[in-house]
Amino acid sequence: MPMCQKLIASILFLFCGISVVFAQGSYTAQIRGIVTDQSGAVVAHAKVIFTDDDTGVSASAETNQNGLYVVNGLRPAKYSAKTEAAGFRPIDQRDIVLAVSQQATLNFTLKPLSVMETVTVTQSAPLLDTGGASLGTEVTNEFISRMPLANRDVTKLVYLSAGVTELNNGVGYPVGTDFSSNGQRYASAEIRLDGTLATGPEQGEGATSNLSYVPSAEVIQEFKVQNNSFSAEYGSNGGTVVNVLLKSGTNKLHGSGWWYGRRTDLNANDFFSNRDGVPRAASTRDQYGFSVTGPIIKNKTFFLFDLERVRQNDKALIQGRVPTDPSQISIQRLLVRVCRGVAGRLVVFRRLLRRLYRRRIFLV
Repeated sequence: MPMCQKLIASILFLFCGISVVFAQGSYTAQIRGIVTDQSGAVVAHAKVIFTDDDTGVSASAETNQNGLYVVNGLRPAKYSAKTEAAGFRPIDQRDIVLAVSQQATLNFTLKPLSVMETVTVTQSAPLLDTGGASLGTEVTNEFISRMPLANRDVTKLVYLSAGVTELNNGVGYPVGTDFSSNGQRYASAEIRLDGTLATGPEQGEGATSNLSYVPSAEVIQEFKVQNNSFSAEYGSNGGTVVNVLLKSGTNKLHGSGWWYGRRTDLNANDFFSNRDGVPRAASTRDQYGFSVTGPIIKNKTFFLFDLERVRQNDKALIQGRVPTDPSQISIQRLLVRVCRGVAGRLVVFRRLLRRLYRRRIFLV
């Protein structure tokens, strides 16, 4: 990717259904649990509804004869849950936060219906991932926006996870995967954007992988670095899966803008230039853009548009050795002598071939 100028423009349309989940991506969350009454008996045919607080999109499930329910394909976000059954008071629970690839358990206890009322739970403990054995580190957008990132390169955030190290031979290549996790092979990680594989094998060798698209830090909602013990759906990597979740539009119009700049007067000179008395090289960098999100059809269809541009102008000091005039004359004379010697040997060799031909001596 050229450093002088970079233009990233993406239009992401997220189409969300209300009651039908067509596919479950590898980044979506799952929540399950059991519905009981006060005595501990299971409640069959109870309806559990989860609604995204930002988009209004809901997903529901009904308990079976054992009082169990399972809801798949939930996009990581903050949800509100409502549980209702015949003969019981409805329960509303808010601030249910689901993370990337989380498998959470949430149980409900219903009370008999005497007077029509609704029980609302406004505070609850964070949900634990009790359904999976994968180990990893989750980083939210609040942390991403506050972290100082060199050139706003979001791929460097993987180093926040334990066991991820940068190798000396990395030098920024391959793109996005130039790190090692828990002693695994260098540049063999798998990076997914909204569940879609965004890394591919390096052309010509296939031993390493490259990231095909690097999103702006502004449009990342959260990501999770899974080091090991992840499920079988991840298999084309050497030990690390980076699951990136991009932002989605909501029922309200939102926008943001940013500008990051570097100037020569604010830069520090390096050690060797200071030692040799070389002044700072002129350097100018501007990185700016904006993002807009909002609804197309309320509670159904949303949009996200972002644009980021990089303009950089650097002047580097290149050192080299230039021979003096006497040295150039000496080199020219040496080259002339070498050429004459080679030409003389070619003449002798040609005469020898003629003599051999005349005497009809053939070498086999």
